[in-house]
Amino acid sequence: MTREPPGASVSKPKTLWTIIAGLLALTAVLGVSLAARAANPGVLDFTSPAAIVELKFRLAPYHAPSGPEADGSRWYMLTAVNNSPRPATRVFVAGQPSNANIRFWPLPARPAILQIAASDSQVIVEGARAHGRHVFRVTVPPATAATLAIRLANADPIPSVLAWTEPTIVSRNRQLAVFVAAVAGMIAAAMAIMLGLAVMTGHPAPFWASVLLILIFCLRLAVTGTLDSGWATHIGGPFGLEVALAGLALAAGLRLSEFVVPIETLWPAGGPWFDRGLIALAGLSLFSFLGVPGAMLLLGVLIVLGTATVTAYFIYCGRIGNQAARVAAPSAAVFALVALGATAVSFGAFADNEAAPAIVGGFLAAGAVLLALAVAAGEGIAILPASRYGTPREELVDALTSQPISESSPTMQSDLMAIAASHQGVFELDFSNDTVRLSREAAALLGMQGGARRMAHPAWIDRIHPEDRAIYREAVGDYRGHAGIAFRIELRVRSESGRFPWFEVRATMMGEGGEAQRCLGLLADVTARKEADAVVNERTVQDALTGLGNRVALMEALDRHGTRLFEITFALLDIDRFKSVHASLGDAGADAVLVALAQRLSRRFGTSAEVFRVSGDTFALIFTEQGLMATAVGADLVEACATPFEQNGRNVFVTASVGVAAGEGSRDPFDLLKNAELALLQAKRQGGACARIYTPALEATAPGDAVALEADLRQALNENQLDVYYQPIVRLSDGSIAGFEALMRWHHPQKGLIEPSSFVAHCEETGLIVAIGRLALERAAEDLAQWQRFFPLVPPLFASVNLSRRQLFDAEFEAVLKSVLASHELKPGTLNLEITESAIGSGADIREVLTRLKAAGASLAIDDFGTGVSNFNQLKDIPFDTLKLDQSFLGRHGGMQNDTDGAMIVGSIVNLAHDLERDVVIEGIESEKDADWVRELGCEYGQGFFFSPPLPRGEALDFIARHYRAETGQA
Repeated sequence: MTREPPGASVSKPKTLWTIIAGLLALTAVLGVSLAARAANPGVLDFTSPAAIVELKFRLAPYHAPSGPEADGSRWYMLTAVNNSPRPATRVFVAGQPSNANIRFWPLPARPAILQIAASDSQVIVEGARAHGRHVFRVTVPPATAATLAIRLANADPIPSVLAWTEPTIVSRNRQLAVFVAAVAGMIAAAMAIMLGLAVMTGHPAPFWASVLLILIFCLRLAVTGTLDSGWATHIGGPFGLEVALAGLALAAGLRLSEFVVPIETLWPAGGPWFDRGLIALAGLSLFSFLGVPGAMLLLGVLIVLGTATVTAYFIYCGRIGNQAARVAAPSAAVFALVALGATAVSFGAFADNEAAPAIVGGFLAAGAVLLALAVAAGEGIAILPASRYGTPREELVDALTSQPISESSPTMQSDLMAIAASHQGVFELDFSNDTVRLSREAAALLGMQGGARRMAHPAWIDRIHPEDRAIYREAVGDYRGHAGIAFRIELRVRSESGRFPWFEVRATMMGEGGEAQRCLGLLADVTARKEADAVVNERTVQDALTGLGNRVALMEALDRHGTRLFEITFALLDIDRFKSVHASLGDAGADAVLVALAQRLSRRFGTSAEVFRVSGDTFALIFTEQGLMATAVGADLVEACATPFEQNGRNVFVTASVGVAAGEGSRDPFDLLKNAELALLQAKRQGGACARIYTPALEATAPGDAVALEADLRQALNENQLDVYYQPIVRLSDGSIAGFEALMRWHHPQKGLIEPSSFVAHCEETGLIVAIGRLALERAAEDLAQWQRFFPLVPPLFASVNLSRRQLFDAEFEAVLKSVLASHELKPGTLNLEITESAIGSGADIREVLTRLKAAGASLAIDDFGTGVSNFNQLKDIPFDTLKLDQSFLGRHGGMQNDTDGAMIVGSIVNLAHDLERDVVIEGIESEKDADWVRELGCEYGQGFFFSPPLPRGEALDFIARHYRAETGQA
């Protein structure tokens, strides 16, 4: 009996406990990581140079207090930033899960973005039609940051969302549409050849090849999402349909391979087992179609193994001498590569390559063409070298170009039937006698009756469209010196009816030595494809929603008038308050109104004017009738919009503003467009639902230039035209006065009182905001010191002064603040600096600056919270005393108590601020109902026109006095 060494009995338990402890630690780290990710949404810079940004690890899950959505969709949060001086746009598309086709539990539908909401009302979120359904275009204004809430359905817990730049996705969609159409066209052409061959020969090989190609064609439609809205995806989902079609295609391919090289060749008793395997494969495909769990995964494995097995089978049979296997092996190998590539895509191997599925489709089309050629070669119909038939090449060419089918040999009959089935004809150019010969089929394509034709080469060139003759001559001249070279050109040739259909010539220069003696090839009619390409090109100048010309088409139409621009009358029509219409009716309803208006304008003015849609709710009309009165045009356009539109059983009334400009007096199209825009602006200023005609007097109403504005502002500083107004901030608990927000006003000697929205942004750009901000700070501190002396309230009154980003990073501002606080005996912390959330940005430097300002004696408030980039992190990391909620939190309720989600959001923010010991001020209170609602949510302070508008310093003093007497009970 052997004894274990000392400690041996406890070594294993110790090792086990060590492993368990390590796993627990790893789980804790992962949990903390996920929790941190959930609490900290990532940032998407809309101005990033990257064309496509994967947001998979930037989205933070959001769990609403009301629980998950009824449809199983989830919400995710993301911070969007635009630090540029121009609006920035990104198109959001849901990415497909990497393993969508090989899941044990199939997805019922493709991942989709159902909704995007923004914390900033200035952020525009709209549906995009450039990239299928459930695609959203998000536009962030300049110098803005906002929180985006994205609702995703059928997505993974860590979903894939792609943010495209708009030019990139438009270009990609256009290229992909052409590529997908080409792939589908190649597969359809191969399918048509096989169907024709199956009908003509009755042989099972082309029949099963045609079945295989039909299934492949349907598979391509399913992969591109064409069949998603049909009944076929309502049972097992789109991915179940894709895998089911692939499984049936494998079954058809196996049956075809059995006809090419019978299974008995290697396995004499394998016939019955082979048949049972095909039945099982078809049954498994049915289960995948029905969404049976595990069927897709199992079938996917069989597809990869099956295609690889067929390829290996053909290669082996070819090596032992089977000629049919050698012919079929290349197409089988391509299909095996397609299956392998599709599997790699499913496992996410090419997750960053958006072209990967399209490349797989291209290989699939190549395999289809190779299969068609292989089967055709097996049936003895392919045009092969002369030795294939034992027929001299000259005799073959003569048979193809001159003899009727009935007079040809059986082999030649097969050749001609194959060419006829593919809707092509033989083209031969003989350089020795400078003649062109066309086969019966080629002549028929040109509308020539009576069989094959021979004509002089110059006569053939005369039939070519004048714009294409140079291309044809250059190709023939360049390639003639290189015998054996193959080439392809497209050109228009006049038919017997006088039309110029498009033809494709695929030919080879034939001859001995360096120079060719003849050019032999095939002629095919490609008019349908060229017209389809033209439609794609036309879309660049056509509005996708209404079918009218877009802004590009408008400028081209104006350019066409050239020097006769003075003869036209131009009108711009813009729907009034269309944002309200859109908010009420939704995307579909608003689009329906735009389409109905486009149709109404086309019907009413289509005979006398060209109609364009130049932007979202703006239309343009060019009238060419001589002597047309501009006033009559404007009145007719306004009246055309007066009749209500019927939408979902109710009448929708919209009005429109119209600006009309006569071409006479306009220097160029841009000048004419500017005049009409000025007239439209005047109509909008007068309340809308009217038309205004351009006159030179309207130039005075145009927005002023920046140089003049800066000069006026500098003069305003020197002449004390700038003053500070104060809007009261009230305690919601008892209605007592708590303080004021200092707001700058400009007393212009000619224009009167000017709001800060008209000049503050310009001051920020030019740097004048530093001087103006210092003026506001000194005035507010002086007035606050006076109020505190006159009215010794407890707690004391405070004043809030807005601080811009330029001031924040001004090297002298800290010294200015200390000087202002030292020269006025203010109560500690009563001079409050308000910094907008979007001005804060991020980084340690901002925390250091704000910490120094707070140490100097000022209190800090984060203004417009919920509209910028800092969000909840700033509450924790930056020493703010007060949180000001933007008035958009009230505006989006429209009744507030009716918006449960909105109330939850505001309540959550208030509670979080209280937990962090921050006070909350909410702006924009305009009614008692607003005040009661925010009071119930726990907000300490309120500000808005319900309490008082901004007041001059004298009226602000009276306001304090009235409240002071009421609070102290003095008469």
